[in-house]
Amino acid sequence: MLVAAGLSVLVAVSAIGGRYTLISRRRVPPPVTISVRVRGATLQVPQGTTFGGLIRLEGLRPKTGRLFDVDGNVIAGHSNSGTILLDGRPSSLNVQLAPGDRIRVVGGADRTEATITVRKHERSWAPGDPQFSLSVAHHDEVITEGAVSGEAAGIRFVPTGRVKTPRTVALTFDDGPSPTYTPQILRMLRRDHVPATFFVIGELAERYPDLVRAEIRSGMSVGNHSWDHPESPPFVDLAPARVRSEISRTNAELARLGDRAHLFRPPGGSFDPSLVAVAQAESVRVVLWDVDPRDWAPGATARKIARAVLENIKPGAVVELHDGGGDRSATVAALPKIIRGIRRMGLRLGAIR
Repeated sequence: MLVAAGLSVLVAVSAIGGRYTLISRRRVPPPVTISVRVRGATLQVPQGTTFGGLIRLEGLRPKTGRLFDVDGNVIAGHSNSGTILLDGRPSSLNVQLAPGDRIRVVGGADRTEATITVRKHERSWAPGDPQFSLSVAHHDEVITEGAVSGEAAGIRFVPTGRVKTPRTVALTFDDGPSPTYTPQILRMLRRDHVPATFFVIGELAERYPDLVRAEIRSGMSVGNHSWDHPESPPFVDLAPARVRSEISRTNAELARLGDRAHLFRPPGGSFDPSLVAVAQAESVRVVLWDVDPRDWAPGATARKIARAVLENIKPGAVVELHDGGGDRSATVAALPKIIRGIRRMGLRLGAIR
C-alpha cells in the first residue's frame, strides 16, 4: 500500500495482458452531521439541513386545536393549527440548522370562543325572565353571546322605568301530577273558581295523561317542570344538551296532551343566565316564585303552610306549593284557608299565562 498526499492507495496486480496494473481507490470521508434536539430527543442530521427540510424529513405536524362555541360544540372552520418552533421562536423554513438547535412541536390549544354583550330594549310591558312575580315592566334584554357562533351564553332582563304590579296572586303547584293529591286540589280550585298554574314533570304527565287533560279542561295553566326532576347535580350544573332535552321532551309530551307550554320552572329553582338562554331557545320563560311556605319540608302542617303564605303575601306574589313529590295532605288541608285569606286581603287569584 502506498500513501500519497494523505490518501490511501490500494495496489493490486492484474494478470490481464501479462502486465501489472496499478489500481488506486480514494477512501470517501463520511458525511458531516450535526446534532439537533427534536421533541426532546437528540437527532443526527446532515450539515446544511434546513428547518423546513427537517420538518419534512421527520413528518412533524402539530396537533390542531379546536374552537368550541359557548355550548361546548366544535365550530367548523375555526381551528388553531399550532406551530413548530426553532430555539423557542417561529423561524423561516429556509434557515440552515446549527449544532444544538432545538425544534419544538407545539399543538394548537383547544379554546372556547370569546363572548360579546348585546343589549336590546323591550318596549312592551312584560314579566321578567326569570319571573319571580306578576309584576310587569319595560325591560332591557342583556344577552351574552358567542362572538363567532352567535349562540346565547346567558340572558338577563333588567327592568327600565316604572313597574306595574297587579292586585293578583298566583298559586302554583309543582312535582305533579299525582293520582292522590292532584284531583283533590283540582276539585277545590274548581269549586272556588281559582285559576292556578301546575308545573308538571314530563314522565308523570306521560304516566297520568288524564290528570294533565283535567288540568287543561279546568282552565288551569300548565307549565314544564323538566322530564324527570334531576336534583344531583343541581339542574343549573347539567350540560346544556341535557337541559334542552329535559325541556323539549316534556314540551313534546304536553303538546301531545293538548297544551303548548311556554312556562318552565327548573327543579329546585336552580338557574343562572346560561340556563335562561337555553330555556329561551326552547321558547319557554323561566318562572320562579317569591313566596315559599316549604310545604315539602318534614314537619309541615296545614296551619304552618297557611300562615307562611298569608304572612308573606302581597300584590303580584307567586306562591310555590306542591301537588306531588310526597305526602301533600297538609297542602291540601291548607288550601281553603289560603284561598280565603288572600281574598280577604282584597286580592284576586289568577294563573300565570
